[in-house]
Formats: sequence, C-alpha cells, structure tokens
Amino acid sequence: MHSYCSVKKKRSLYATSRKTGISISPSYNPAYRLPLTTCKMKIMHQYIRLSVILLALFFVGCSRDKTESIFGEKPEERIARVLAEHKTTLTGAQFGWKTVIYPPDGGGYGFFFIFGSNDRVTMYGDVTMEAAGTANQSTYRLKAVQRPSLLFDTYSYLHLLSDPDPNVFGGNAGEGYKVDFEFSIDSVQTDSIKLTGITYGTKIVMTRATQAEYNAYTTGGYEDLITDIENYITEFPWQYLQFSDGRKVQVSLDPIRKKFSLSYLDDAGNVQLLSTAYSYTLNGVLLQAPLTYNGNTFRELLWDANDEVFYIMINNQRVNVQVSPTAIVPMHKLLGTDFTSLQVASPAQPMPGWSTTYTNVWTAFNTSIQNGPYNLTIYFADYSFDVASSTMTLYIVVLQNNLQYVATFPFSYTKTAAGVFDFTGLAYSGNAALIATDAKPLLDYLRNDRFTMDFFIDSQQGYGKLGQLLSIEHPDFYFTGFMVKE
Repeated sequence: MHSYCSVKKKRSLYATSRKTGISISPSYNPAYRLPLTTCKMKIMHQYIRLSVILLALFFVGCSRDKTESIFGEKPEERIARVLAEHKTTLTGAQFGWKTVIYPPDGGGYGFFFIFGSNDRVTMYGDVTMEAAGTANQSTYRLKAVQRPSLLFDTYSYLHLLSDPDPNVFGGNAGEGYKVDFEFSIDSVQTDSIKLTGITYGTKIVMTRATQAEYNAYTTGGYEDLITDIENYITEFPWQYLQFSDGRKVQVSLDPIRKKFSLSYLDDAGNVQLLSTAYSYTLNGVLLQAPLTYNGNTFRELLWDANDEVFYIMINNQRVNVQVSPTAIVPMHKLLGTDFTSLQVASPAQPMPGWSTTYTNVWTAFNTSIQNGPYNLTIYFADYSFDVASSTMTLYIVVLQNNLQYVATFPFSYTKTAAGVFDFTGLAYSGNAALIATDAKPLLDYLRNDRFTMDFFIDSQQGYGKLGQLLSIEHPDFYFTGFMVKE
C-alpha cells in the first residue's frame, strides 16, 4: 500500500497519484499534496482497521483448545498411544522375551521375561541357580520419563545386579554391579526391543523367544543345563581346543566371575590370554565378544547334552573341546595376566585347601589382635602381586567397630622359571607396625620359606577353581584364595 503523506524522513520526495499511479513532484503540483490533518486521519483509520483485524484473530485463537497440537493430537494423547502400543508389543509376545545383560565390571547374565497385561512380569535368569529354575514375579510399568520408558519397579532377580548391599549379591557398596532396572525405550520392532538404562546406560536388546525356549525356561530346562555345565567344569577343570597348528589352547570358564578365557604359551614361552564375559543360554555358553585364535573365530561354546562335551563351530565344522588331566598353562604363568592377587577369607570362614598348620596360624593371629589393645578382627587378606616390579604386598584388612582399616606388609620376590617364589620382607609402618607382633608367625613363613603356586579345585563347597600357595620347606603349610585381577 502506498502512502500519500510525505511526513517520514526516509520517504521519497515524490508522491504517487491515487488515480493514475504516476509519480509526480509535490513541489511541482501542490494540488496533490494533502493537508497534514487529513494525513493523520488516514493513518488513524489504518491503525483502527489493523487493530480490529488483530482483535478478531485473537478471539478466534482463544476459542480453540490451547492444548490442541498442530498435528491434530494432544501431546498426552500421543504419549498414551505410544505407551499402549509398546505394551501391546510386550504382552503380545506369547512365549516371552530373552536378553543378556553385561555389567561394566565384567560378567554376563541371561534373562527371560514374560510380560502380562496386568502389569506383572515373570522372569528367570542365570544370576543364581534358583533364579534359573524358579519363576519370580514382580511389577513393571510403561511410563514417559522424558521419553517412553520401561520400569521394573518392584524387587526382582534383575535388582540383584544393582543391590547396594554387597552382602546380597556382591558388587560395590551403594551401586552393586551398576546395572539399571529402569530403561528408556530406544526402538520397538515386532521381534526385538532395544533399551538403554536411565542411570548407568545399560544397553540390552530383548528378542522374542520361541515356544521351545519358553518350554525350556518354564519347565526347569535352563536350570538343568546350567547344573550339568557347572558340574562338568568342576569334574573336568582342564580343557583345551586344538587346531591345525597343533598347539593346545586352554579353555577356562569361571562361573563365579562369569568369565571365559583362552590361554596358551607362544613360541617364546610367554602366556597369551584372550578373555571375555559370558552368560548361559539354552544352547550352552554365549560370549560377550567373539574370540579368535589363529584365524578361528567363535562366539558360542555349545553344549552336547547327549555326549556331555563342549564344542564350537568353525566354518560349519564341529570342533570338540578336549579334556586334559592337568593344566595346559601353569598357574604362575598366568600371574599378572589372568589374575594379580589372591584374596583369602577370614579365619572365621575357612576355605577348602587350607592346611591345619596354616589354619592354626591364621586363627591365632586373629585371636591375638582381638584380645589386643585395639580389639581388631581380621576381615580378609589380599596377597597382591606386581609382576613388573617383582613385589608382593600383603594387605591385612581388619575391622574395628564395623570400620575397616588396612595394615600393609610389603615384600619383594624372585621367581624361577619353574615357578618357585622367594619372598623378602621390606620395611613397614603405620597400622602394620601396630599388629606386627601378632602377625609374626605368618610373616615368618613368608619371609623364610620358598613357595610354589598351583590351582586347587573345590568340588564340595562350590568354590570351584582357587589359587594355592604351598611352602617347600614346610609342606604342611599351604592355603588357598580367590584369584582376582585388580
């Protein structure tokens, strides 16, 4: 719209003829120049017309529902629809869902879920033997937590992995194994659902189970398979694979840490170790990551229940895992690669593989500090090796009024090619100096004797494979501990 008033500083000096649209100079033909009052009235009329239009639009806008989406669906309606669709997918899997969870600190755990329309979920898992064979029921919710989410909101087998009390299922105080039980939903397909944990970012993929898998989980088949496998591991702890190069590659399964390992000695006599977490499936053992030896790659260790033997598939060919009467790789060779310390329980919890002499020394040590001026109790001991510096540090962890304190006794050591250790005590101070007299009988064995290191297999109390230190000078002095990599 053209203005007929030349009152704005940046307007042209030429006005436009309303009748002809021809630009003319106001100074040349003043007849076309409107009086100032007339100009103001024109502007006022335009403002009034514009205000009326805007006011009309305002009332039209206010007459509409403020929550109505421009897409024709309210946000809360869209969220409710998406959650309902997800629930239909969850509950529509007639034979349930299976998945595997890998905590960041190691290990793998298989789970099987059956989601009901009544907001209850039935689950099995290989976290414990009971969990593998006995159904657990808890509740679940689908909720919008910034995005659609699946929440396991009452205690279940899944919560064992995040229990903050280490006495329940291990893990770290306050966080367990850092595994989520509340998940945001990343994607939903007919046969798979991808989830990400809200707190720790736990990634899981649930896939639909078959009727055969449903039957196995719900009738005890999963528990039976795990029992058979772990009994077999205990009975035959030394197993190996042998490929075309003729080298024996030791196969190790650690049911406590849920760790699978391949180890062998290379041409230079050095240990090579490949390891990954594992979980149990209805077919045997599933590795978190594929392992490759000399071009042979596999991710499953399959269980033949009829022949009671493990095997792997390489290029569609079956390769059986064979049994050895002894370890393929000596324990001392694995020090620094597969484990770095032996953790020994308190005298109140004697472990299999402790000699009577060691048990008496360990118990007398505990009794002495209990009756001493500080009223201490041994919690556990950690024989921690640093292979690079040829040192071993004995950490004695004690309790006083439920608080933990550590006494540190350092040693250097030498080791022969045959695996004979000779320890030399180094200077100590602090808490160690306060209990050194009480610890002297134990320290004397370590300082004065030479030791060998070997595996100890417990088939009675469920400890499985332990590490053992044995005195050469005093064959009646030996003890076991858990092999831990720190």
